[in-house]
Amino acid sequence: MASFSNPDEFGKQIIQINSPDGGIARISQYGAHVLSWVIPDGRECLFLSPNAEYRAGAAIRGGVPVIFPQFAGLGSLPKHGFARTQTWELARSTAESAVFWLSDSSDSLNIWPYHFLAEYTIRIGKSKLEMALSIINTDPAPFTFTAALHTYLRVPDIANTAVSGLEGTTYRDSANGGVEREEDSEQVIFEGEVDRIYLDTPSVLELVAGNMGPAGQLLSILSDGFRDTVIWNPGPEKCVQLGDMKPDGYREFVCVEAAAVGRQIRLAPGESWAGKQILSL
Repeated sequence: MASFSNPDEFGKQIIQINSPDGGIARISQYGAHVLSWVIPDGRECLFLSPNAEYRAGAAIRGGVPVIFPQFAGLGSLPKHGFARTQTWELARSTAESAVFWLSDSSDSLNIWPYHFLAEYTIRIGKSKLEMALSIINTDPAPFTFTAALHTYLRVPDIANTAVSGLEGTTYRDSANGGVEREEDSEQVIFEGEVDRIYLDTPSVLELVAGNMGPAGQLLSILSDGFRDTVIWNPGPEKCVQLGDMKPDGYREFVCVEAAAVGRQIRLAPGESWAGKQILSL
C-alpha cells in the first residue's frame, strides 16, 4: 500500500508511492496534485514554487496540476477549470501507484452543469512517472471539454534547456495574440516568454537539460490520448508579475504539458476518454 505523510497546508492527506529502485512520488488529495517526483539518485525532477499559495480555491504553482474541463481561458469557465482546486477521493493504492476519483458536486454543477467521473492514476517505476487521466460522461446529455496535465519540469537553468521533437508542427503562439506558426527549429529554446499550444504533436518528445543525468541521457516525455502539447515558461518580465513565484523562478522550470486543446473532446452519455503522460529517464 501507499504510505501517508503529514497533511499538507490544506489539511489534506499526502500520499507517497515508491518504486522498487528507490524513486518517490508525493501526491496531495487537493487537486490530486503530484507535488514531487524524486528519482533513485535523489534528484527532484518536478518544480514546486517556494512561494506557491496554499488556500482554498487557489491552484498550487508547480508540480502537476490537472486541467479539466477547460484549458486556460478558452471558454466561459474559470481559468483552467476546477479539477485542480477540488479535493479528490483516494480510490485505491498500492506501494507503487495511487488512483484518485473526482465526480460532480453541487459546486461543480454551479460552474459546469454536467455529471461526470474523472479517474486519475499515478504510477511510479524505474526512473519513470506515469500519469493517466480518464473522463466518463455520467450525464444524460453529451458534453465537450478540454484538458491537460500541466507538468512543471525542474531544470538547472532555462537558458541551457531545450525541447526537441516538435519541428514541422503548427503552434498557436499565445504570448503573441494566438497567431498560428510552424515550428521550423529542431529544438524549442527559451529566450523570453514562451507560451505555445502545439497541435497534433508526436507521441514522444525529449527535454534536454543539464540535470538529466549522465552525458547523453535525456528526459523522454511520452503522451497517449492527448493530441497536443503545451510549452510554457513565463520569462523574466512575466515572472515578476506572478505573486506565487520568485522573481527569477522562471530559470528553474519549463512546462511540457500533455494536452487536448486544439479540438474539444465530445462525449455522449456513457462514453469515456483517456489520456496519459509518461516521464522517463
